[in-house]
Amino acid sequence: MWLRMSVIFLALAVQASFPAKTSQSLRQRYGQPISETFLVRPGIVVTATYGKSGNTCQLVISPKEPNGLIKSIPDSDTIDYKLLKRIENELVSVPERGKYKMGTFIDLMCPPPNDCWGTQEDWKNVVIYTNSGKTGARYDVIKWTRDECGPSACRSSSPLVQ
Repeated sequence: MWLRMSVIFLALAVQASFPAKTSQSLRQRYGQPISETFLVRPGIVVTATYGKSGNTCQLVISPKEPNGLIKSIPDSDTIDYKLLKRIENELVSVPERGKYKMGTFIDLMCPPPNDCWGTQEDWKNVVIYTNSGKTGARYDVIKWTRDECGPSACRSSSPLVQ
């Protein structure tokens, strides 16, 4: 009986020694993150998602919403298009994108608020989808076309955006 109690106490003590209070303690316990969020400008964040190799597979640029949602419908914050383009270029320069293939306007019916309009740019190495709001971009998805990153269509492959 004392042996059982000792084992239980030891297990509880070990669990308590790994609090999730810092990014370092989380990394020690669980390893490298599969995604991280960075503040790139006041009120604007980028969430990076990584592939198995550790290379970036997707970047989502969005306003830092108080509730953590990218799309707080119907009137989510927006990012000025010129500022968004500057941030895109900081994160993935034009030479890194590869050859430009095609640009597309997207105007899909997405219930409930019909908020799936925007543009998509197809490059050799990335696909960039920009979701448009009333006064600017709601969010931007930059997705690499490498095999480890999954399907190349931004909207169909991003759990953050669907």
